[in-house]
Amino acid sequence: MKQDKIIQNTAWDEQKDAIVSYYEECDNAYRDAWGMDQNMQLNLGIWNKDTKKLSEALVNLNNEMIQVAKLVKSDHVLDAGCGVGGTLIHFAKQIGCTGIGITLTPHQAEKANENAKKEGVNHLVKFEVMDFCNTSFENESFTLITGMESICYAEPKIAFLKEAKCLLKPGGRIAIADNLQGKESLNENEYRSLYTNAFNGCKVNSLDTEQHYRDNLKELNFKNIECIDETARIRPSIKRLRRFYYPAAAYNFAHRIIGKRFSKTQEANTKMCYHLLSSLDAGLWKYGLITATK
Repeated sequence: MKQDKIIQNTAWDEQKDAIVSYYEECDNAYRDAWGMDQNMQLNLGIWNKDTKKLSEALVNLNNEMIQVAKLVKSDHVLDAGCGVGGTLIHFAKQIGCTGIGITLTPHQAEKANENAKKEGVNHLVKFEVMDFCNTSFENESFTLITGMESICYAEPKIAFLKEAKCLLKPGGRIAIADNLQGKESLNENEYRSLYTNAFNGCKVNSLDTEQHYRDNLKELNFKNIECIDETARIRPSIKRLRRFYYPAAAYNFAHRIIGKRFSKTQEANTKMCYHLLSSLDAGLWKYGLITATK
């Protein structure tokens, strides 16, 4: 059995409650703006030249991950930060692999299991509430570990990478689709733009750069480290969020007048919808698909 671990990480422990509250408070916003009930996903997707709508972009990203992760039927996958299960369910339906998805948010795990049953793959995948930096799985339990815009929440990110190394079988792979800090260092105004105005809206406190990921993976003796820059192909989703900002801000203003304003979390999430595009266009962040082999 895997030995019990005690991880002293105050920053991460404090953030976990904030993450759960965020996804609970903003659940309706994701259902309305991102079609979460139908699409079963919360990520940015990948837009190709012939992509016409968000649902297609979300499928594109899942298929891109299948390719870069070299997913096969015999894989046993851990989806770290699984949301409502869309990616792992897609893997199971397309490839026939097995897997477990974990999330901090109880209602997401419940919904993910409902989605798996609805899609006919509940015999292949299941979903649980668990911290991806400190799991209860046995060592060497998985052949592939994925993180779809979730590892950016880890504080620090290397805590997740260390856990992933323990959980992967020899030769196992890691595949991460995530937001990356675009510059090695930020001045005060850039930091405010990227974090206070933008990513604070989804409770992300920091982003690692591509080089930081590469250095950490190399330090942990991962091999075949690659990062594909997909910034251009997620930009339509960021522009879409900017368009959602205006009616959301107007709705908030109207409710403030009648004394039913958004919560601080909801207001920050609305503000984020505007500032993500500005900080992206300023080169303060980018989007990458990171893969490596144990």
